[in-house]
Amino acid sequence: MRLADLYPRVGVIPEMTTGGPLEIQEPLHIPTVGAKGTSAYLAHSYPTKVPPEAIEPYVVHHTRPGDLVLDPFCGSGMTGVAALRAGRNAVLNDLGVGAVHLASNMTRGVDPGRLVEVADLVMHNVSRGFDNWYRTTGRDGGRARIEWTLWSESYVCAECGEMAALWDVAVDRDRGTIGKEWPCPNCGARVTKQGAERAGSVPAWVSITDSAGRYEREPTAADLDRISDLSSRPVRDWYPKVLLGPDREMYIRSALHLQGVESVADFWTPRNLRAVSRLWREISQVNDLALRQTLAFAFTNTVWHATRMRRYNARGGQRPLTGTLYIPQLSIEVNPLRVFANKIKQLARYYAVPLPVGVSASVLRGPAQRLGLPDASVDYCFTDPPFGANIFYADCAVVWESWLGAVTDTREEAVVNRSLKPDAGGKTVDAYADLMAQAFAEIHRVLKPSGWTTVVFNSSDAEVWSALRVAIETAGFDLVSATHIDKTQQSFKGYKGRSGQEDVAAFDVVINAHKSDRSRRKPKYNRNLGAAGDLIEEHLRALAPIGADSEADRERTLPYLHSLLVRAHFNGDIGLEVGAYSLVRRLCEQRFGCEDGMYTMKELEPCPQ
Repeated sequence: MRLADLYPRVGVIPEMTTGGPLEIQEPLHIPTVGAKGTSAYLAHSYPTKVPPEAIEPYVVHHTRPGDLVLDPFCGSGMTGVAALRAGRNAVLNDLGVGAVHLASNMTRGVDPGRLVEVADLVMHNVSRGFDNWYRTTGRDGGRARIEWTLWSESYVCAECGEMAALWDVAVDRDRGTIGKEWPCPNCGARVTKQGAERAGSVPAWVSITDSAGRYEREPTAADLDRISDLSSRPVRDWYPKVLLGPDREMYIRSALHLQGVESVADFWTPRNLRAVSRLWREISQVNDLALRQTLAFAFTNTVWHATRMRRYNARGGQRPLTGTLYIPQLSIEVNPLRVFANKIKQLARYYAVPLPVGVSASVLRGPAQRLGLPDASVDYCFTDPPFGANIFYADCAVVWESWLGAVTDTREEAVVNRSLKPDAGGKTVDAYADLMAQAFAEIHRVLKPSGWTTVVFNSSDAEVWSALRVAIETAGFDLVSATHIDKTQQSFKGYKGRSGQEDVAAFDVVINAHKSDRSRRKPKYNRNLGAAGDLIEEHLRALAPIGADSEADRERTLPYLHSLLVRAHFNGDIGLEVGAYSLVRRLCEQRFGCEDGMYTMKELEPCPQ
């Protein structure tokens, strides 16, 4: 099933509204809140999504019902969802094949009852194969179903040559942590991960449902024999064979050469590759185009969760990390049919709330630098552009979008490569800045006179922030104000930033820019580091004591203080370019105390590096 079979109208330019420009004197300048637990947010995995509930207030403030809202970097389509819910039309664009797939499915309706009915038929048609591939013996000796199998990295003892799985010798099973060394179970010698030879991953633990319920145990000899047998037999159904190698940033960063990854097919165990290819074949045979699109929507999320990237979590909730291609040392081989069934239930809940009638969203595929829209045809732009070196969307999506029969062309992707060098196709900050400048010039061209654009951005790199600012101003926009979006939950990187483990800007800054005659007063930059410190001190003094209020505690973390200074820069309160996370860290360490990653006016020990 090719992309054209799913989305035959991708790339069609929408009909434009004819209303004149709306004169909005001041942008929305209050933080908005969006949760990550809604049916819209949970519809499909995608990095750096902005919840539609956080976008909708901006759409309502800057537009009238029926106006046209643009997102040239639409990603998962959340801007389109927000616009439709607010009674506005939307045109969504993205370079990514996977983004078009997501945005298209998020912004059109499907009969949830019919979806469940057809999905049940698909699952029934593949159930015989799945029943054989994931069968085992339960506690009563009867037939049982494997829910997941834990695969553990194994190492060879240098003294005796005995192989041992980390799960058996180095894992604290209550906390899920892995030790750096352990005694060899055969000879007692000390074995270290750094010095021992890797011997690949082996099945070490299984979760099973039998007649008495769910439980866990070691795999039996029969379980291991079934895995071995399935690994030795070829997969008969089609699956993607897109090659992966060191010409991709995330291949290098994720050290995929150490995991034996040569193509996208290597992201699945042989059993799971067999299973997802059978499921895809059955979905491809559904005649109804709208239902086939929606089933493919459920499938691409399922196939992502069925990869070797799915991490073991001692507290439950195993899932892959978004924004990377990391294959963990303890990987969960989940039964894909169980994931697919749960995803269908989630999507049925999403589609059960119909989108408003009388408005629509059109989805285009192509670079933001060339939208193909008429001049001055868009009323408002809300967008969440790539964050430089933070996320490589095309690399991360290739695993699941390859099932659609096409992958994203990375040549015009706006990123900053840290591992892939320019002579190998990597992009520098200057190349990123040039692409962003072209994109904002295109936004400026298609926006109506006096129109507004709102930009959500997040970076810990001062050069990237500077590239964004220059791109917006050079295009002809006035940078008017900045605030932030509170997603209420943090990503894995966000948690590491809040704890001080990494320089991660975990709070998204929202910049409002105006297409105008440049008559607005521009902030005067005084480049005063002391002013930045004073601003943080004023903020900290106004907060409740540590432990008294969870929101106040969040506002004491380095990621929040970083976003505070970035917003102050764009608002003209300070003149300092404070995009560099390290600069904000140094400023906080010089003037304030720290307690468990939270800065305070008290005299305390500095926060750990």
